[in-house]
Amino acid sequence: MTERPTIGTPTPPSDPTPPSTSAPTSTPAFTVAAGGRLLRHDEVTRGRALLVARLVIGVYLLELLLNMTRPHVLPDEPSLTIFWRFPGMPEEGVLDSFGSLFAIPRTAFWGVLAGIVVGIALQAVIVRMPSKDRRATVLTWAALAALLGSFALFSLFILAKSPLLVLACVPTSAFALWLIHRAQRFGWLPLPMLLTAFGWGALIQWGVGRAFTNLAYGTINGYMYEGTDLTGSTTDGSGNQVDFTFTFDLGYRTIDVTLLHLSTVNQLAAAVGVVLLILMFRHRVTDVVTGLVLGAAAGLGYNFTESVIAIELWSILSSLNGATGGFEYWIRQSASLFGSQVVFGALVGAGIGLAAQTRRRAQRVGLVTAGLVAAIGGAVANEFLSAWLSGLVRDHVGIGGTLDTLVISPAIWLAPQVPFLTVCLLLLRSGIRARVAAARTAVTAEAEAGVGGAITEREVPFLMDPALRFWALVSTWRRHGPAAARALRRFQRAQLEVAGWRWQQERAAAEAKALGAREQPQAQEEREIQDAQETQETQEVQQAQEAREEGEALRARAMRLRTDVGRLVGS
Repeated sequence: MTERPTIGTPTPPSDPTPPSTSAPTSTPAFTVAAGGRLLRHDEVTRGRALLVARLVIGVYLLELLLNMTRPHVLPDEPSLTIFWRFPGMPEEGVLDSFGSLFAIPRTAFWGVLAGIVVGIALQAVIVRMPSKDRRATVLTWAALAALLGSFALFSLFILAKSPLLVLACVPTSAFALWLIHRAQRFGWLPLPMLLTAFGWGALIQWGVGRAFTNLAYGTINGYMYEGTDLTGSTTDGSGNQVDFTFTFDLGYRTIDVTLLHLSTVNQLAAAVGVVLLILMFRHRVTDVVTGLVLGAAAGLGYNFTESVIAIELWSILSSLNGATGGFEYWIRQSASLFGSQVVFGALVGAGIGLAAQTRRRAQRVGLVTAGLVAAIGGAVANEFLSAWLSGLVRDHVGIGGTLDTLVISPAIWLAPQVPFLTVCLLLLRSGIRARVAAARTAVTAEAEAGVGGAITEREVPFLMDPALRFWALVSTWRRHGPAAARALRRFQRAQLEVAGWRWQQERAAAEAKALGAREQPQAQEEREIQDAQETQETQEVQQAQEAREEGEALRARAMRLRTDVGRLVGS
């Protein structure tokens, strides 16, 4: 057939040529190359991932040390403020429920310390193993899980207390995650990678923020008010004098510094998650869109857990101030679902994605720092400005009315976030344009190469035009049924994955060429240079072999799907 393909006659089904015998078509080949090798296992990656985890644990231990050595400003303070309880607080009722939401579970605290000990022990074992031993890879990821995964205990404690609220937040969060996934257009991240980013935000990032900030609040209290006499007229059961009015005022005066600390820790934890995911997972492309999507997914996960605790909190306080958990659900899981933590996480990830595209260390540091500063500043400004705007309109608008609930309150909460959301959308637009241009080049190059027949020249227009792809699916559905349309969609995605693989290889080759052109440091000894070159060559050969196997597997999968489409259309 020599006619130009039309929308009603999609190109992929028109050429149901079976794969050639020279192409690897066995299912195990694809499983090993694309499924079994989802995680990286080289020594450099493992070392970098462990370094990031060690930094996090080092900062946490520093927080513990500062809290333990703080000045004591209240009677009978324990060694760690997270174990302190207001004297005379009732064991039951609203105040107890309120306190339990913000208290650090002792089980979770000791679990984190146990995880640190286990992680250190596993690293001691890894050091004694050969670098290429597969067991070293498994133990590395186990050490990371022990060091960082234990922080998820803080989040799980909150989520386990409100299972119905968790279920209520699942549909909206899942829909938002699907939209974030669809925003990529080309070079899609593996679904496990995206789900891991969401889980990182919901469990580990939120747990890190809780663990660090609860310690920081007590530390800030002690150092800011060292030497202050807090004794007063109120007496607890042990005869200690405590002025509760001054104590609560003290909490309000330190909350600003604590909020800044929390915002900083949250965004740093988001950055750690994005970096670890990029290091651990094998994926097609690392650019601004990759970082932005991962950061947004992590922020969405954080918002998930934060929504649960906020809804529970306002439900508890409804008997005191008339607030409702339903309003919090509307704000956090509907009106501003893509704001707040999602936007700020996306900014952090975008900075890391941009940094990954440059080879200069100074530019990398600058881009990552800019993303972090913007996210931290936005998080703090959002809290203060939204409260300030709320105070301005409080005397002019009825609180709790329909207009306030549906329009004014969401607008007040979102107004400080608009500039940051605009920046994210502009970065996403720029990144997608760059991806489309790269996709056009990669698809054309794959079609011209004619390797394996995964993409033909007649199929290039369909792959490069989303409208043509969509109408090809619609036409196939109308003419041949839903099974053929689903098969065609899988075939198109497989073809784009092949193009993404080619793009990745071309970028890697260009980076290797640029890196090889750099001069070696003159201060190095000849033996060190030779050893480094041999190690680099060995790694390059291994990576090239793995890349070839992955490309062959992707092409074989595309050919199998081509056959499936042809069979369904022909029948």
